[in-house]
Amino acid sequence: MKLVIDHKVPQSWGGGNELENLQPLCEECNHGKRDYFATYDVHAEQIRQAIGYDEPQKRIGELLKAFDGGWVRTDLLGIVASAGQYQEDWQRRLRDLRFLGWDYEVRKAYNEGARVWSYYRLTKSAPWPDNIRAAITDEEKRRREVQKAAVLDRLKRLAPGSD
Repeated sequence: MKLVIDHKVPQSWGGGNELENLQPLCEECNHGKRDYFATYDVHAEQIRQAIGYDEPQKRIGELLKAFDGGWVRTDLLGIVASAGQYQEDWQRRLRDLRFLGWDYEVRKAYNEGARVWSYYRLTKSAPWPDNIRAAITDEEKRRREVQKAAVLDRLKRLAPGSD
């Protein structure tokens, strides 16, 4: 077996030669990965605009922004979300954008082979907070408090003898 040095993020997508972006792969796996990623090279400019950020939410958001209102297929979102570190639940990171004041549309395509593809299109963006994780946590807490207050209010209105 012959090992080669692989760029985790391809150089055509902005990946560099720093140690964090290099990994050993067998030659066959390296060629397969290169050929697979090459199918996305048509979007290399948009990928370059997004892939270098540390936070998966920011990578996803910046990719959607880079498409300038165009539809982005889920497989590309997953690849960009997982750059740097694998994101098992990148869809959650996508939903996190809504806690940051972002919004998007979703549509399903049933006529693209045997698989149903989902596409996402950005409809609203917002400035990035200094601490994305803390901002998401704060917004989740705020929404839970609002929801709790609404439930308590409904219970008070339904309780016997309430005004």
